[in-house]
Amino acid sequence: MFYPAPEGGSNRKRNMDVKSRNYLLMNRQALEKDIKTSYIMDRMISDEVLTLQEEERVKQQNTQKERAAMLINIILTKDNNSYRSFYNALLHEGYRDLAALLQDGIPAVSSGNRKSSMDGMTSYVKTVLCEGGVPQRPVVFVTRPKLVDAIKKKLYCLGSDPGWVTVYGMAGCGKTVLTAEALRDHQLLEDYFPGGVHWISVGKQDKAGLLIKLQNLCSRLEHDLTLSQRSPLNIEEAKDRLRLLMLRKYPRSLLVLDDIWDSWVLKAFDNQCQVLITSRDRSVTDAVAGNKFEVHVESGLAHEKGLEILSLFVNMKISELPEQANSLVRECKGSPLVISLIGALLRDFPSRWEYYLRQLQNKQFKRIRKSSSYDYEALDEAMSISVEQLNDNYKDYYRDLSILPKDVKVPTKVLCILWDMETEEVEDILQEFVNKSLLFCDRNGKSFHYYLHDLQLDFLTEKNRNQLQELHRNIVNQYKKYYKLKMPVPSQEDCMYWYNFLAYHMAGANMQQELRDLMFSLDWIKAKTELVGPAHLIHEYVEYSSILDQKV
Repeated sequence: MFYPAPEGGSNRKRNMDVKSRNYLLMNRQALEKDIKTSYIMDRMISDEVLTLQEEERVKQQNTQKERAAMLINIILTKDNNSYRSFYNALLHEGYRDLAALLQDGIPAVSSGNRKSSMDGMTSYVKTVLCEGGVPQRPVVFVTRPKLVDAIKKKLYCLGSDPGWVTVYGMAGCGKTVLTAEALRDHQLLEDYFPGGVHWISVGKQDKAGLLIKLQNLCSRLEHDLTLSQRSPLNIEEAKDRLRLLMLRKYPRSLLVLDDIWDSWVLKAFDNQCQVLITSRDRSVTDAVAGNKFEVHVESGLAHEKGLEILSLFVNMKISELPEQANSLVRECKGSPLVISLIGALLRDFPSRWEYYLRQLQNKQFKRIRKSSSYDYEALDEAMSISVEQLNDNYKDYYRDLSILPKDVKVPTKVLCILWDMETEEVEDILQEFVNKSLLFCDRNGKSFHYYLHDLQLDFLTEKNRNQLQELHRNIVNQYKKYYKLKMPVPSQEDCMYWYNFLAYHMAGANMQQELRDLMFSLDWIKAKTELVGPAHLIHEYVEYSSILDQKV
């Protein structure tokens, strides 16, 4: 259960409940020891329970522990809203264990103060969506209210009955962004999905990959059970586990399956749940039973919406845009992703409207992908222009992303190891890519995770096909250099990445002996099985059997 913090709390003079004060005092030692105050305070200022002057008082303290102590002292002088805001901030920023210490001290919420924003984005909504893994809004966001409302209406149609809502359309048309936006609605979540939202990025999967997704979902849903269970060993067991969890622990919750390619995958989630899926294939739910509703996202943005995106990037009114803007939107074929790439370029080079238009019109860039279903040409050209505008060092760093696995959000630490750099240096480089819409960032607790759109990754792997083996070899060598003879441990943010993908990189690098040594290491087998279960390990033995079976 999550508790909204009503707005205007910093101006209230009521005292905090005695019970709430006592919980803060009882647990202040643990709080002072572990929390970093910066992001906590950002959220509390957003909730209007902390002032900028109070933030400055905290920042003036010399050590992390002293800053935490000052923040708690300030909260103790405030009201119930401050307690709720602090609790929600701990949840948002990945301090789930510390939030649990304060949970029993949360004061009751009065029914008259639930909303904290005009668009439904209350503190309650933010917490539910963060907890459920729902993606954040893109840096430049343009509303498409008719489509958002259409998705909400189909979710309302589900009522409390099990069923499926399919949001379908071509690649890059904005299905994921629109779906996430539809969920930013207090009334929808409270009235129809009080059990929460659980978002899973699925993508193209084989059976072993699907089992891993199911194991991860079950693990996430079981996070606060007293006795953690072993991971399900097969898809049927995972399906049964998920059914019981949704029925007993998360009734009336919404399961979101993002980017479904194959109808057989849905059978694993056919558990009498309420499910929303995004897909390029309208017929993907043909294989499952239950009520079904559809929302079609057209392949292109309306022309005015395309202009609005450009106007936001260049900070101009639509009426002030140069005449080339109309032609650029037409050349981008209405794709939100392509228009964002061009907009990010124009933000940095605002005088190049004619230049970028000419680049697109002259079709100077090789068409990398041809498809009967989707037109990749505009994306390939926009990507080429965007990458060419990077300075040479940044081009090399961006090329290194060619070997990232699809549908995987990579923690900053992995790239720190790859490039042998400090976190701040790496984040600065990656922010340059995010600013240019060449990469996406998701804040997950206290750390940043980065990922590429599928089409961007397709572009990179084709463009750098002849260098992929060398790039895989480089990341393996950097891993070996960093960890030497040790292995990652669960407390390290990059741990799960290596256990899931080190073998993949070794195979991609054609490092056959290193792959055999890894896969036959009892220490590796034991650690990996404990962390991710045997299914992934078995999948790798099958995947790389031709290498592992060779006699040395």
